[in-house]
Formats: sequence, structure tokens, C-alpha cells
Amino acid sequence: MMKYILSAVFLPVSFFVAAKDITGGVYVATNNAEENSVIGYTQYSDGTLDKIGEFKTEGKGTGLVELFGLPYDPKSGHTFKDGIDPLAAAYGLWRSADNKNVLVVNAGDGTVTSLRVQDDLSLKVVNKVAAGDVKPNGIASFKNYVYVVSMGENAEDPAEGNIKGYTIDDNGLLKALPNSVRTLSGRPASIEVTPDGKFLIVVEITTGLVRSYAIGDDGELSAKPVSMIYSPQANKNRFFALPIGTKIVKGENGNATLLVTETRFIDSGRNFYNSTAEQKKKYPFLQRFQGQTGSVTSYNIDTQGKLTMISPDVLAGKSIWGGEQTVCWITASEDGKYAWSTNPLTSSISTYSINSDGSIKLKKEIAYQDAKYDEYFLDIDLSADGNYVNTISGNTGKTFVFKIDKQSGDLTKIGEYPGSALIHSYGLVTIPYKQ
Repeated sequence: MMKYILSAVFLPVSFFVAAKDITGGVYVATNNAEENSVIGYTQYSDGTLDKIGEFKTEGKGTGLVELFGLPYDPKSGHTFKDGIDPLAAAYGLWRSADNKNVLVVNAGDGTVTSLRVQDDLSLKVVNKVAAGDVKPNGIASFKNYVYVVSMGENAEDPAEGNIKGYTIDDNGLLKALPNSVRTLSGRPASIEVTPDGKFLIVVEITTGLVRSYAIGDDGELSAKPVSMIYSPQANKNRFFALPIGTKIVKGENGNATLLVTETRFIDSGRNFYNSTAEQKKKYPFLQRFQGQTGSVTSYNIDTQGKLTMISPDVLAGKSIWGGEQTVCWITASEDGKYAWSTNPLTSSISTYSINSDGSIKLKKEIAYQDAKYDEYFLDIDLSADGNYVNTISGNTGKTFVFKIDKQSGDLTKIGEYPGSALIHSYGLVTIPYKQ
């Protein structure tokens, strides 16, 4: 593929030619039940996307079924029966540390596929391996190691989960690490490695627990977490914190800052809260249940992997009611000064500012919101050049692109690009383009 495309603009007295560089590939998983696949797009320096094609993973997705085993039922208004968020997790589609491979979980048959990025940004399957349990839903990588979290087989009791490690060679071939499975106490929702590669962070949506494991020189995880901490707990006024997405940014003095999104959808007794008539009228995704304002909590990860809470329960709104709901996925700017969360049930994106000490503050409750409140924004990632935010909508299969104002953190929509599966797509990852 050529590095750039040319667009000609004819003027009365001159001929002007503008070059548009290719900056990277953007990839989204379809979750098709018959065979999972990845949709690829070329991204240009102006942020725009062109579809490359569809690439089969040789594994199976779950289709119109949530990971809890609940069938597609759009009329019920139940958040776990609409099928538009099949993994309820972050990083189900990710990249190898050398940016040469796209890695994807296949929750329908309990496998993970490695696809090699070709010179034209198309993908080619390298191999497929078994995950640690039946329903994998998250991937992390560092150097020549890959870690996958999975949910257990018993859909009626989603408290099961584990981590499994792999090596990935220079050709993108995945191979299981022996004795690498670590059992979790709840269903995992996100997994990520610290920038220095010393610790693996896992969050559990069903328990609210955040875990830190040490990574040895051979890629082996510590037998037990070196640190654990609970998300900000529910009380009589505040709903339970269900952590989903994470983003780790470099901090001060060798530390790192962990950002964790929290949807607040069930009360302290684990009960759902009925939507009001006003919300049912306004929001397509709140036809039965509503949540409180979602939040983000920041933690410090010190050089020994210890987790310490810095800014707890930072609301995506002015109060615990009426703000943005189901704050679920998050990414950060290259300089670590801003973060953007996707809030699916209110079809919005919020902006947070990040201080050098890891404390955070809501900067803009609504950086963008769909006018009809009918785009279920899911996974989010920076463009390869760091100038744009890319995110996918789970109920339309569109990938949205927003330009970043690097001074203010504000977002401006560049475009929305169809091409992935309607209803049940998941994951979004960007791979830098190399000549």
C-alpha cells in the first residue's frame, strides 16, 4: 500500500496537491457466532478511515449472546440481554508489544488468535490457542509475553475467572506458558501491564477488586497478588462500583497511575433501579433500568506494585444522580494529561484531567454526545499518531473518530465509519503504520 494518497484541488490560477499520510491501522472485532473476524481500517493523518477488509480469526464469537449466557432480547430493556456489549470488558482485542500482531479473544470457543499485520495493514492468521477458561475477554502484552483473562463456564455464577500467560515469538506465534494460570475471585473486566513491565493489573467487575501481580524475568506471574485494593465501596446513598475499563499512565518517581472506570448500576444490595418515565423517553438504552452517575478512580502503583487510592469515585457529572451513566472504557493522551471515558447508556464521552501526582478531575462532563442518545460507545484507543481518539459503537458497528485539542483536551468529531457487525462488535485497537 502506498504511504499516502493524493487529492487534487483545482483553483483558478494554480494547481494544489495535498498529501495525506497513512498513520496506522484500526481494528474492530465482529464477534460473529459462526466465525469471529476482525474488520480493518486504514487511518490517515487527517483522522479519516478507509475500510481494508474483513479477516477471519478461525475462532468463534458469541453473536447475539452476552457473556452471562443471556440471549439477545432488545425489547426487555435489560442491560445484560441486549447483546450490544458481549464481553462487558476492556481489551478483548489488543496488540502485541512490538505492534506486529493483532490479538483477539474468541469467547464463543474459548480461544485466542494471533493475526500478523501485513505491509498493507491487512491481517493474516498466525495461530489460535486455548484460553485459560471457557470465555476469554481481555488481553495484555509486554515484550514477548501475552496475558489473557477469562470468565468461567458457569454463566449462572460469573464469579469464576482466571489469568493465563503465553509467549509470542518474532513471527507472532502464541505458545502457552507452563504453570501460568492464576485463579481470580471474580469475573475479570480488564487486564493491563505497567509501562515498566514489572506488574500485571487485573480488575474484577463482580467483586470490585483490583489486583497487582509481579511479572518475573521469565514472564511468570507471582503466585499471589503483591497488592489488592477494592474499588470505592457502596453505601446507603452510593451504588456499587462495577469496574470495567483501565488505563495506566506513567507517573512520578518510577510510579504509575492507574485509571479505573466504574459503572454504578446496582445498589448496595445488588438490586437494579427502575428508570424514570423521563429517562425512558429520552434514552433508548434506559428503557427498564437506570444507574447513578458513573465515575473514575485513580490509583498509584509504586515501584513494588503496591496499589494506593488517590482520587476515589470522581463523578462524570455534578452529583450522584443525573450525570453520565455506565462509565466503562477509557484511554489517555500521549502526554498523560487528559483521559476520555465512554459512557454507553447515555451515548457520551467525558474528559478528565490528570495531574502529575495521579489525582484526577472531571474537566468536561460531555465532550461529545450523540444527538439521539442512540450510539452505544464501547472500546476506545488513541490513533497511532496520538492526534485522534477512536471509539466503536456497539449497536451500529460504526467506528467514530475525534480530533484532540492537545491544549484543552476537547474533542471534535471527524467522522463515523460503518463496517463492523451490527449489534455485537467489540474491541478497538490501533497499530502504527510502518513502511
